Amino acid sequence: MAPGLASGVDLVVLLTANLYNLLLAAVFLARGRGLKGIERVTGLAAIGLTLPLVAAAVLDVLGGREWWRAALLLPLISFNLLELLLDYGLRLEFRRSKLVWPYISLYYLGLLAAMGYCFALGPLFGFVTLGTYFLNLATTRYGHTQRCTPAIAVGQPPRPR
Repeated sequence: MAPGLASGVDLVVLLTANLYNLLLAAVFLARGRGLKGIERVTGLAAIGLTLPLVAAAVLDVLGGREWWRAALLLPLISFNLLELLLDYGLRLEFRRSKLVWPYISLYYLGLLAAMGYCFALGPLFGFVTLGTYFLNLATTRYGHTQRCTPAIAVGQPPRPR
């Protein structure tokens, strides 16, 4: 394996973090184009990446590795479980309520923590992950500006574009 990848677990986290960013970029591109079916399928695929993250966290703990490795994966795992519950299970319209702020905070905490794990593997791995993160950010903006202009205050309906 390449320098910095001490185990297969590290490779799984590296690939999962980057694939997650790429899938979320696809979600926001589809959202911006109004392709709800593609948005849903890629969103579910991104949530499916929770499984390798859980496996990596468990293997890190069972392997006696540093505690922070598993801890860095918990925010993204938690976010994905929350996303599955709110968006795909209960199908709540929580994005126009005050619940959106903790939701978004957990999302970015999860992305940044996974990126931190990748940077701990080495600068090259971290910067690759940073690149896919910035792609995710750019498409997030695209997805939100193409559908409608976001409301200024939480709780207000969005203005049509």
